[in-house]
Amino acid sequence: MRAPGVRATMGPMLARKSPSCAAILAAVALLACAHPATPQTFDIQNDRVQMAELKGLWRFHTGDDSRWADPSFDDSSWPLLRSDTTWVSQGYNGYAGLAWYRFTVTNPLAHTQLAVFVPGLCDSYQIFVNGRMIGQVGRMPPHPVAPWPLSATFSVPGNLVSPGQPLHFAIRVWSWSWFTILPGGPYAPPTIGDATVLAEWSSLQGNATFWKSSSGNFLLFVELVAALASFGLFSLRPAEREYLWFALFALFSAAILGVTDWTAFLPISASFYFLLSFCLFLAVRNIAFLLFVMDVLRERSGWLFWTAVGTQVIVLFLVLAGMYGQWIGLMTMVLMAGATFLPYVASVLALLVRGARRGNLDAHLLLYPAGLAYAVNILGNLFGSQAWFSRLFNPIQWPFPISLQDLAEFLQLLGIFAIVVLRFARSRRDEQRMAGELESARAVQHVLIPQEIPIVPGFRIECVYRPAGEVGGDFFQIIPLSSGGALIAIGDVSGKGMPAAMTVSLLVGTLRTLAHYTQSPGEILTKMNQRMIGRADGGFTTCLVLRIDDPGGGATLANAGHLSPYIDGEEVTVSSGLPLGLDAGSTYPEVSIELTARSHLTLLTDGVAEARNKAGELFGFDRTASIVTGSAESIALAAQQFGQNDDITVLTVSSQPVAEGTGVLVAPPTLLPA
Repeated sequence: MRAPGVRATMGPMLARKSPSCAAILAAVALLACAHPATPQTFDIQNDRVQMAELKGLWRFHTGDDSRWADPSFDDSSWPLLRSDTTWVSQGYNGYAGLAWYRFTVTNPLAHTQLAVFVPGLCDSYQIFVNGRMIGQVGRMPPHPVAPWPLSATFSVPGNLVSPGQPLHFAIRVWSWSWFTILPGGPYAPPTIGDATVLAEWSSLQGNATFWKSSSGNFLLFVELVAALASFGLFSLRPAEREYLWFALFALFSAAILGVTDWTAFLPISASFYFLLSFCLFLAVRNIAFLLFVMDVLRERSGWLFWTAVGTQVIVLFLVLAGMYGQWIGLMTMVLMAGATFLPYVASVLALLVRGARRGNLDAHLLLYPAGLAYAVNILGNLFGSQAWFSRLFNPIQWPFPISLQDLAEFLQLLGIFAIVVLRFARSRRDEQRMAGELESARAVQHVLIPQEIPIVPGFRIECVYRPAGEVGGDFFQIIPLSSGGALIAIGDVSGKGMPAAMTVSLLVGTLRTLAHYTQSPGEILTKMNQRMIGRADGGFTTCLVLRIDDPGGGATLANAGHLSPYIDGEEVTVSSGLPLGLDAGSTYPEVSIELTARSHLTLLTDGVAEARNKAGELFGFDRTASIVTGSAESIALAAQQFGQNDDITVLTVSSQPVAEGTGVLVAPPTLLPA
């Protein structure tokens, strides 16, 4: 009775477990089916990448005949040349003109787009397949243009490819007779294969080329940044031309590297490449570096400078004569240009050595990296084809190849950049020092130049003072006398800035001190001259001292090399001694002049007569004499509008009623440019 009950209970349980059992059974069945299968077998012969290097022997013939592109042409009598090197190394040294290569490719791929990758030929060429031209590089005669060697990929039209049928290739090459420095024919074998695979292959070759030139491209970037920065500094300081020369040097150095990159990836004619990199860019770069050295060392244009400039002019002439006149061959041109480079290098290094011996820090910073760069350049030209030098010339391979030439030029660029930074820092320090001196000079001049003209009874005195810069070298003083009248002094100190201001302070202090003891103009100038001896630092001062006694009466003056006064438009002829500070034994005779009640006396500095317009014409003494009867303001304004070059000071004295007197400072002393 219990057995049926047990079976009834287990039935639903088996029903619930049945999906898991089915999955297990299915897995077991799959394993059983998979057991007899074998692993995948790879055939490197039949499953390899569909491309092949066309390295071997090709038929070759000099001359030109259109029948040689015909696939049926019998070329069995033609000599065989290797396809991985030029014809120059295979018995055709010196040959230039047209020549043909022929070869055959068997077993072309079925249902595949074919292409041919040519790593580079040294000449213009056309490539034919089965008698049909599929591509061209450069231009062929009668209007030839020789290209710089550049890899190219050519597609083979599908209608020329038949499975199992050979492809007959013919390459027509034109070698420029002047361009024999690059020998004719291929210097590496082409590759044929599937167009898609070959495109990837060509891209990999381009990446490899770019990787090999990584150091040059990094240097190009650094030089462009340096050029832009230096142009910016020159725009801020146009008087400091070394920034301009450095900017041009860096810019044209970058241009040479840029043209080299261009030739690796884009087509360019060989003549244009030589004209740019070997002629124009290199010559301008060298001259810019020479001018930078001259400005940095503060050298004058001596025979070393003109020797270096002459070498670059010769290079320009050689390239133009060779390329456009073809008066000399390319190899001769290159050898002569290289020979002219040596005196250029010697001249530049001699200038740097001379500067270093004088203790010039900039010369030391530039001498060693420049010498290294020149040495590597010369050795590379002499031994660049030697295997041992090639290993030495490329000492660093990771993280990317770095040539010794790029490393030396980078160090040279760092040396120049260090000089530029130091010079900029020195200029800023000098500017701050000059600003401090200028502020001190302005403070001194504020004290020394009268802010108000004192009143002298019976006289009307007007004065205009217009400095050409922030601090002038002119001065004037008006000292009323207790006995009536006044002592008037006007002068012009050679030099500018703080030294001139200090000289003015010495003169004015001496004048005011002497005025307490004597009113003799001659004696005052004599004492001032003695005080100036040994303190002028090679400079001098012109000065005129005038004593006016009473309106309508006389006046006494003495002159130390200053401009003569004018009375009513007429120049007063007076004896003049030497300017102050030149000779301790100078004497200054006094001259008496008569002033009527209507006399108009004018004193001025040479800034009026020496005003100069944009055409270079001087205002002159004739124009000065024609305006001296006017007011002080009108005289100064006329000279200033003509073209002020120096400080202008004008002082006029005229009579007023005895009970009155005025002192007029028409233009208060300003320390800003007029």
